[in-house]
Amino acid sequence: MKKTKPEKRKWIAPNVRMTEALRARVAALGPGDALGTEVALAGEFGVSRMTARKAVETLVSEGVLERRAGIGVFVRDAASDPRRFRFLAGNLLWDSVIRVATAFRQEAGAAGFEVEMHDAGGSADKLKDELAALPGSGASGAVVFSIHDPALTAAVADIVATGFPLVVIDEAFDPKTNVPGVVSDNALGGRLAAERLIHAGHRELAFIGDWVADTVRARWAGFRQIAEAHGLKPVRLEIRADDRLGDWTHIIHEATRRLLRRKLRPTGIFCSCDAVARHVMRALEAHGVEVPRDVSLVGFDDDPIAEWTKPALTTVRQDFAALGTAAARALVSRYADRNAPVGTVTVPVSLVVRDTVGRAAS
Repeated sequence: MKKTKPEKRKWIAPNVRMTEALRARVAALGPGDALGTEVALAGEFGVSRMTARKAVETLVSEGVLERRAGIGVFVRDAASDPRRFRFLAGNLLWDSVIRVATAFRQEAGAAGFEVEMHDAGGSADKLKDELAALPGSGASGAVVFSIHDPALTAAVADIVATGFPLVVIDEAFDPKTNVPGVVSDNALGGRLAAERLIHAGHRELAFIGDWVADTVRARWAGFRQIAEAHGLKPVRLEIRADDRLGDWTHIIHEATRRLLRRKLRPTGIFCSCDAVARHVMRALEAHGVEVPRDVSLVGFDDDPIAEWTKPALTTVRQDFAALGTAAARALVSRYADRNAPVGTVTVPVSLVVRDTVGRAAS
């Protein structure tokens, strides 16, 4: 009789085996029952403390377990789910963040969720720490307003991989990372800026922007698309800073000086945001270059100061309220079904015509 080879068992990671064992145990327990400390669980299952932490983390992020500081791990009472979201921001003093956060809170509140505002106060490190603390924090989900820091981007992907409901505002992630996002139609904004400058007769075009942000690269892509369609070759000046939340004044002024030193000086400049545009305007004035007589300027955002600059800034308007509302809806959806399809929601933009674009000299 021919002997059959025993079927090979599929290898399963220790933390996955422990997760499923704990899940089965929880099924026989009631809300509020204790499972012990992570150290005790690690000893019971014969795994490392890190492996036990990963197993517990998975069930905490799913809302099955909860940690109680200094006491241990307990079965979570679904009926007492706090339904509480966190809004993480690098700096809550920025007007754009305030407007997004206000709309987010209103929409989340209408869905029955409280919202905690967490302000990193201009510290990228603090924002990363806030992000890392989300699983096991007791929050039902969170949104983070991106600062386009590579380390933060990687941390976001890691948090989402745990199953914790998270949505990112102002950054589009690779679909493979499974990170839900909400962004403005940045490429459209770039196209609108180019069309406005070209319509005014400008042929020598330039773009000044922070090249780290994927949203800014999309603005440039739209701007270049329209320029090249008209047979033009716009100049691109990248600005970069080690401190993502710091003062970029000197970097922007230096980029502007470089533009002015070009043999063919641009007469139409598109800036990646209104803050950059204001610095460019001041740098131009310092060199005796008048806006819009000598150089026309278009910004991006339409922050409150844009209409008060002299001259008032022509800019691409982001609908910050719509961004906040869309982020809240995406997070509520993620909270309700963690297996729901993930994608990036794109919010339309529009051009606001003011006084910084004039006719090009003939």
